[in-house]
Amino acid sequence: FIINGSNLIDGFNGLLSIHSLIILSILLFFNLLNDNSDIQYIILYTGIIILIFTYFNFPNAKMFLGDSGAYLIGTFIAVSVVNSSLLNPNISPFLFCILLFYLFFEVFFSFFRKLLIVRQSPLLPDNQHLHMRVYKFLLRKRYTKLKANYLTSVYVNSTYLLLVLPAIIFSESNLFCKYYFLFLLIIYIYLYKKIK
Repeated sequence: FIINGSNLIDGFNGLLSIHSLIILSILLFFNLLNDNSDIQYIILYTGIIILIFTYFNFPNAKMFLGDSGAYLIGTFIAVSVVNSSLLNPNISPFLFCILLFYLFFEVFFSFFRKLLIVRQSPLLPDNQHLHMRVYKFLLRKRYTKLKANYLTSVYVNSTYLLLVLPAIIFSESNLFCKYYFLFLLIIYIYLYKKIK
């Protein structure tokens, strides 16, 4: 789900790279807090590489990840989240689900939306993902294609960051994180329906 989700959201300037920087920053914070030195350096160095890439990809793209880059980042995020969860037993496992909810639910929701609502093969691509709806909404507000492209990344990632902050504060509460994860899925569906 995470690898495919990374490839799915790649395509707008900075969307995947900024999203992955947010996730890696949070993972780095928890691993620094609990003194997990092996993984914190790997996350830090990978984050620096992604930050350098973002400089060339956002707001005006001079460089692109492509499928291989998106798959590589998705794999690294998935492995880092699993390892961080194992190395930090005091943190709710649902916090790590919350960190991955956008990448995961973009694929999950898209699959069942196509299968049950649109009645088409869930393996076929379409342009009805949440980030694409945000992009089309911005185009209707008379932004240029380039500005709508990078503003999509700003809006999606800002909203994501605001939504995950409460979980970081209550990271040790398994009950809070469990219900908050479900709440985020409902928020996603609400935003998806609201942005037409």
